[in-house]
Amino acid sequence: MNNILVVGAHFDDAELGCGGTMAKLAAEGKKVYKLTLTDNVTNFEQMNIHVGVESSRIDSANACKILNAEEIVDFEMAECNKLLYSKDIMQKVESIIFDKKIDTIFIHYDSDMNQDHIEASKICLTAARHCENILYYQSNGYILNKPFYPTVFFDISDYYDAKKEALYQYQGDHNRFDRLFDISLKKTEIWGYANKVKYAEGFVPVKIKI
Repeated sequence: MNNILVVGAHFDDAELGCGGTMAKLAAEGKKVYKLTLTDNVTNFEQMNIHVGVESSRIDSANACKILNAEEIVDFEMAECNKLLYSKDIMQKVESIIFDKKIDTIFIHYDSDMNQDHIEASKICLTAARHCENILYYQSNGYILNKPFYPTVFFDISDYYDAKKEALYQYQGDHNRFDRLFDISLKKTEIWGYANKVKYAEGFVPVKIKI
């Protein structure tokens, strides 16, 4: 794993699912990139959730500084909640993969309850078909029809604080119901316990080159 790309449908997805791993790989001298596919604008009146694009950009930039990740900012993002698989978007992601010589990609789990997550997973799985390593992550805590059962783990004990600090760069309703970030952090403790380390992030592999 030398050139790593983490793709999220929304600005905070990468930090939720992979923040500690991003910081760990960057600290090991790997090149870590972050790509976001939608503008993250949310106006969910029924649940009183509102998120703007400019504040999200600022928060994401601050989070990337903490994780030592390079954010790809010249990508034409889709409207939030309107992301759909298309050849055009897939090939734009594919071009980034070839241009940056990406060998490892972290993408949304293919079974999800969020429209953008599902489409992002489809887009990235096709775009990354030539990558040596493809790993699914879960950013939110939905109950899924196909459970997220990770079998690949990264020890992030030394990078837990970086993940936490990066997550809390995101203001307002990014932290759904003032609980999402804490729940994400608690998962790392559970997976750490299962792997006899303090904290770990878990992933479902599509393929891994050993």
